[in-house]
Amino acid sequence: MNNLAEVRRLLNWSQPRAIRELRRHAESRGIRLPSDASLKRNFPRWESGLVEPGEMYQDLFCAAYRRTATELGFTRTRTVVTVQAEHLLAGLDLSRAAGPSTGSEYAARLNAVRALDRQLGAPAALEELRALSATVEQLLKHAVLPSARQPMAAVLADAAALAGWQALDTGDLDQAWTLHLTAQHAAREAEDVPALAHAMAQQAYVLLDVGRQDDALELARVAQGQASGVVPPVLEAWLSAVVGEMAAAVGDEPSARRALDVAAEAVPGHGADPDPLPYVALDSSHLARWRGNVLARLGDHEATEDLMAALDGMDASFTRAGASLRCDLAASMLAQHDHAGAREHATAGRTLARRAGSVRQRRRLDALPLSA
Repeated sequence: MNNLAEVRRLLNWSQPRAIRELRRHAESRGIRLPSDASLKRNFPRWESGLVEPGEMYQDLFCAAYRRTATELGFTRTRTVVTVQAEHLLAGLDLSRAAGPSTGSEYAARLNAVRALDRQLGAPAALEELRALSATVEQLLKHAVLPSARQPMAAVLADAAALAGWQALDTGDLDQAWTLHLTAQHAAREAEDVPALAHAMAQQAYVLLDVGRQDDALELARVAQGQASGVVPPVLEAWLSAVVGEMAAAVGDEPSARRALDVAAEAVPGHGADPDPLPYVALDSSHLARWRGNVLARLGDHEATEDLMAALDGMDASFTRAGASLRCDLAASMLAQHDHAGAREHATAGRTLARRAGSVRQRRRLDALPLSA
């Protein structure tokens, strides 16, 4: 039995005063405690000895009450069941304290990370994204009701898909595969069809990079089928372009061209909102780049024209996309025996790839037979 209640009475402190002191010492150590209401529920359990405080709380009580662990009656020897219960209660309390608006707050933070990733790539955004994803996953793990779980699951689906794309770009294919599976599981719990289709189509690129082109095309088509008629037009267009790229990879030129035509018809026109989904950025310039990429895969000389048009209209803040575009231009110009032009775009592409930390684009550039 501990002496918490007796020592608090000797200090002439109320429970609210004791909670304030615990919180003050926690903040000085960089520890985030759950809400006051949660701590008030735990105080009777702790003081009665029904539940012994965890080691973190024991240390805080010692600091706040200016007593040793022995003076407070802490045993420090607890059963595995007790430790597990404390961890679970702490997680449940933290998730409850997060409140109903937490999903939208983390979604806003994720959008800020996404903007950083688009501009500077994984080196600038990776650690922040990992920390945010871990926090969201922990809150989701301990959220009880569907009304609390679904918003957090939607954020996790988006965050895991972005982290998966970063992993793909930095060359970690196994991690990219796992993160896209996490994104799909979270999207299903959130009942978020656009996020599910997006994660599935992105995962097709992992298959593409390991040489499973047929599987990549099949997965992209499944994603497109699930999304048909139930997602915003910009995602319909994006999925069609993905299918076109996968079809080009397997050498199915008619299907690739047909998919590009469908994407062109679906992409939002001038004056429409081109980006109703934060994880999809697609306008006529992006689509021109994509079309150029597909035509280059097919060996069509029209690719250079589309790629140059995309270069003229591309937002310079899309660093990773810019590296990919320069790589496509270099490949297209090589096919036309314009070695000087190919070297120029390859050099620019390497600069952008280094800035974005893109191992994937550097490998593409290294594979080009550029003469000195």
